[in-house]
Amino acid sequence: MIYQNDADNLIKVLSLYFFKGLHYSLKPEEIKQMNWENQDKFLKLTVNSELFKKYPCNRNFCVRFFKNLIQYLETGQEVHDDMYEFLCIVMNNKESEFSFHHYIIKDDLSNIVTIKETKNMVVNGTTGLKTWEAALMLSDWAVCHKEIFTNKNVLELGSGVGFTGITIAKHCSIKSMIMTDCHTEVLKTINDNILINLPEFRFKEKYNSVIYTNGEKDIGVMMLDWNNTEDLVLQFIPDIVIGADIVYDPSILQSLLNVLILMHKNNNNIDVYIASVIRNQDTFSEFLKALDTFNFKYEDLKLINNGYIDWDSSVNKSLLRINKK
Repeated sequence: MIYQNDADNLIKVLSLYFFKGLHYSLKPEEIKQMNWENQDKFLKLTVNSELFKKYPCNRNFCVRFFKNLIQYLETGQEVHDDMYEFLCIVMNNKESEFSFHHYIIKDDLSNIVTIKETKNMVVNGTTGLKTWEAALMLSDWAVCHKEIFTNKNVLELGSGVGFTGITIAKHCSIKSMIMTDCHTEVLKTINDNILINLPEFRFKEKYNSVIYTNGEKDIGVMMLDWNNTEDLVLQFIPDIVIGADIVYDPSILQSLLNVLILMHKNNNNIDVYIASVIRNQDTFSEFLKALDTFNFKYEDLKLINNGYIDWDSSVNKSLLRINKK
């Protein structure tokens, strides 16, 4: 006998796999559970949802996922018409440079951070238009340690498409979050993603940064070129500085250190958290040596398992807490 709660669990699992960009292999007993009614429930949670219609996922993945799913279902079920219709529509669409990735918090389909991004590593001379693994790591750690961010002004270096800053803004009781980058298209994409995920926030002001507010928190986007900080004016003096995947190129380490020194001049008690996937050990070791040279101390915080957000725990990784000696 097939129980509906088992089918509901399967529908949720299939939906999670879809939004996470993963493929799922249906077992024979699961195919039996996916009758027309349960297929309809799956479609309502995914491609027929208002979220997906407004912010569709990567076209090529959708084609592969639904081709695979339909092949399984055809062995034992009447396939829902909407599945065929969706696949036909998507196959006739062209792959666009940007699509939307729906990051699910704690496997809760009602708790999603939607990010406009690209799958390409480099677009228009920047690596900042996709979400990197270290951003997922840092976001997960922050949501697991919300108390660190309570009532704090946070500034993010190299924010990219804004996943980390937006996630912390949504899930931690911060006072303010300013996301920064030096590429105009990246900054525009951050603004787009703020409006997607924080629709209750309203435009507040624009001086050297765009600020949105909901009356309790301020969220901002600001141009910050690490090589040009002489006239830098901060809307909020940060208590915490964060950065993900910003220690990857030896040529930018000195500029990064100069920014950290400047931040400490504004607030000597500032905490800095930098998450890295270590691709080149020599570059990372050079950064640690430079920290010591410039009178910074650091602690390597242990990242073990996913808490709220999926990330690849097998990578060579680091999360540093940095302070002045």
